Amino acid sequence: MEAGDIEKGSGQRRRSRRRNKSNAEKKDEKKDVLTHAVAVPSPRLSWRKFNALKELEERYKEFVVEFVEYGFKRGVTGQVSLRKALYSELRGRYPDLPSHYVYTAAQDAATRVKSFMALKREGKAKTEKPEIRRISIWLDDRLWKPEGYTAIRVSTHRGRITIPLWPTKQFWKHLNGGWRLKSQPRLKLDEKRRAVYVYFVFEKVVEERPAKGIIAVDLNENNVAVKAGGRVYILETGIRDITLGYHSRREVMQSLKGNRYTSRALKKNELNKKSDIRRKAANFVVREAERLGAAIAVENLPKEVPKNMISRVDDPVLRDRIYKAGFRSMLREIIRKARERGIPVVKVNPRRTSSTCPRCGGGLARGSAPRLLRCPHCGREWGRDVAAVINTERRALEEGRVPPGPMPDDPTPEVSWIPMKAWARRKSLGITA
Repeated sequence: MEAGDIEKGSGQRRRSRRRNKSNAEKKDEKKDVLTHAVAVPSPRLSWRKFNALKELEERYKEFVVEFVEYGFKRGVTGQVSLRKALYSELRGRYPDLPSHYVYTAAQDAATRVKSFMALKREGKAKTEKPEIRRISIWLDDRLWKPEGYTAIRVSTHRGRITIPLWPTKQFWKHLNGGWRLKSQPRLKLDEKRRAVYVYFVFEKVVEERPAKGIIAVDLNENNVAVKAGGRVYILETGIRDITLGYHSRREVMQSLKGNRYTSRALKKNELNKKSDIRRKAANFVVREAERLGAAIAVENLPKEVPKNMISRVDDPVLRDRIYKAGFRSMLREIIRKARERGIPVVKVNPRRTSSTCPRCGGGLARGSAPRLLRCPHCGREWGRDVAAVINTERRALEEGRVPPGPMPDDPTPEVSWIPMKAWARRKSLGITA
């Protein structure tokens, strides 16, 4: 065998490896790696255990503060560079502390410095330098060991400490639902309860399913419009009533000079109610898309969508309602639920979706009712939400990411208004694909 034959054979092997790598990359294009953090609380700990963990938290925070100050002053954002610069000093200061806490503190600090520098470049930083207000202890595989699913052992400067756990419903759901537990949980101390929250990180590889059709979704302040097949369903959410109700309560509290605790409690209750509604609506839409084997078409809303919407609004109550409607929160929830189930999401340009006639493409003008629009060109009247979902569906089909569906010459779908009490109890819309 000659040298030329060897070179020829090695060249073929290299090309074969490149082809295999390219094929693997193409195969993984439709795969998505999801990560979820699940908080698991512990019961009330003994004073000996809690004091040891409190001392550990103070030392860990000291490490993070020094790493952050060093990285910010010198522009160092790599965890390896931070660790090389301060490892010897910090290790010598607390020789009884496991050395891997220096490693995890460097990772924590590098993440904080990168985040702060990104905010500063965008002009969104509220302080001149990064501040450490809240701390959670990062663990790696050398610093903790599981004891079944109801306890963990953590290495500290006082030896290994066993922390019993109360696994939550979400923990078991992820553990039994095909999610893989990663090896870097975090500890957060709760001094009021004298307990610890362990944040476990799960990950799952989800493959995107091929779509047979499309479901168009339009998000509004008080409803979610869904077009599936030849019908449009208006799902009432009641978020407008919640916003107005809590706005009135805050006005009463301000007139009575209520304390800050009451104001915070009102704000928390309002956010919890709205978040619960958004989760239920997102689950409902995603379940229907999964049942029909369809993709979900949504508007690609910009980050500052409330600011753009209120630019010409003078009524302070209406401005407050728009800000608190949570359009992007609902959008994020739908996308997150769809990713978990491998359902494709098509984002379309939101420009003039609710003010363009689905029949002739002309501009819509005000009709005889507040949310009823009329086309001056063809004379048709459209509900604002109905026009938006039809145009969203059409733009998604034009992009070609899903198989083209039939577009009738007279796109006038049946419209059904479903109150929240009705759709929240149903698992699907009962549509046939």
